[in-house]
Amino acid sequence: MGAAVRISARCTAPGSACPACGARSTRVHSRYLRRLADAPAGAQATAIDLLVRRFFCDNDDCPKRTFAEQVDQLTFRHGRRTLTLQRLLERLALALGGQGGSRMAGHLPVAVSGTTLLRQVHRLDVPDAEAVEVLGIDEFSFRRGRTFGAILIDMKTRKPVDVLPDHTSQTFAAWLREHPTVTLVCRDRGGAFADGAQRGRPGIPQVADRWHLLDNLATAVEKALRRHRRCLQPPQQPAAAEQDPVPAPDSDAQERVRDRWAQVQTRRQRGQQIQLISDELGLDRKTVRRYYHAEHVDEVLRTRTSRASRLDPFTTYLTARWEEGCDNAQTLRDEIAVRGYLGGRKSVRRFLNALAQRRGPLPAAEPPLKVSDVARTIIGRSENQTETARQNLKDLCDRCEHTRETTRLARRFATMLRRLDGHRFTQWLADADASQVKELHTFAAGIRKDLAAVTAGLTTHWNSGPVEGNVTRIKLLKRQSYGRAGFPLLRRRILLAD
Repeated sequence: MGAAVRISARCTAPGSACPACGARSTRVHSRYLRRLADAPAGAQATAIDLLVRRFFCDNDDCPKRTFAEQVDQLTFRHGRRTLTLQRLLERLALALGGQGGSRMAGHLPVAVSGTTLLRQVHRLDVPDAEAVEVLGIDEFSFRRGRTFGAILIDMKTRKPVDVLPDHTSQTFAAWLREHPTVTLVCRDRGGAFADGAQRGRPGIPQVADRWHLLDNLATAVEKALRRHRRCLQPPQQPAAAEQDPVPAPDSDAQERVRDRWAQVQTRRQRGQQIQLISDELGLDRKTVRRYYHAEHVDEVLRTRTSRASRLDPFTTYLTARWEEGCDNAQTLRDEIAVRGYLGGRKSVRRFLNALAQRRGPLPAAEPPLKVSDVARTIIGRSENQTETARQNLKDLCDRCEHTRETTRLARRFATMLRRLDGHRFTQWLADADASQVKELHTFAAGIRKDLAAVTAGLTTHWNSGPVEGNVTRIKLLKRQSYGRAGFPLLRRRILLAD
């Protein structure tokens, strides 16, 4: 029918089962036409005109006297859509939300509003949390920095099992009491979840997340490096030896003198006299005589003598400052003004330009190392580091004892974390306490408050990576709702979306 497909069908089964008591009946009460929207066929809207029957229920104990038959895998009670289309719209609503799902459905094409899609999500049943042995938990924000919830993950299947309306220890403890199958909790370094696990299941093993441990270590290393920021500045290179000045290029007048001297000398070698040369070249006889008797062009080139300048007494100072790396004319003018200079900035600028032309440009000053780059080199994997970064760190450690000690301890901890060498953790704590790096003292003191969980994190293979991945997924689901989704809707999308 134009841009749509219409299918006419009828039920041919001899009977149907009562939805209330299950008794089958073959006595037809009446028939009526049901129009069902179906999934599109060939990018065309599809509908099914289905002739269905209403049967009598012959079970005297059944509260229903009549019932309408349902077609398996096609219809459901009070449904205006087929099961295929209904499931498709539910998937769209869970994945894209209301408005996004409505726009996508329009391309199928299926006409449905965003509000209708959200109603489909609200009607879905949320399954009860299955038996979980290894549980992962982390917080996420409903409104950044204001209200928070918590997501619970089955670490074996890496799928969410429940969502809590807040991230308090009381709520988490109550959930653990209702689920006694949990034998291990993976969490971050937050104290609320540690306290909640202890309240809900006293003595339950807990595992601290290794990424958060590495992040805490990076923070401590950056603080230690900032305290010795001066060491990050590369040492100044000794001033280069005085080079012979590069001769300045000839001016246009000097080029003309060289050309005329060459022409005169060429005619002289031919045996021509001064008068004849003067007539041919159109030059004065005295000029030709001077070029004629000069054995080298330098004899006729005039050397320009510079006039006395107010800057002359300060040229030595300006040259020294230029070699130190200062080429700002205004800065140098202010410095020599204190010493008695009365001229302006332009004279200083011309002198610096001439100095650079004779000796070449100054090498660019090497920038100081960035704290974040050095910290990344210290705790990062060696295979991911460039040769330049490794050499910069080596030079920094050679000139700074504090950085060398920080690097040694931080790399030991990072290696221990990656290799799960938790049996060496006690010795590392003792070495950190004996070091002179107070930032690592603070880091070690914080670890001791959560020693059992940290030791487990450095020993077992369990980690909170799957939890962090689900938190990232929650951020996407939140943004699709533009901040207008309440907790019931968001919880259903988190638990039911693929």
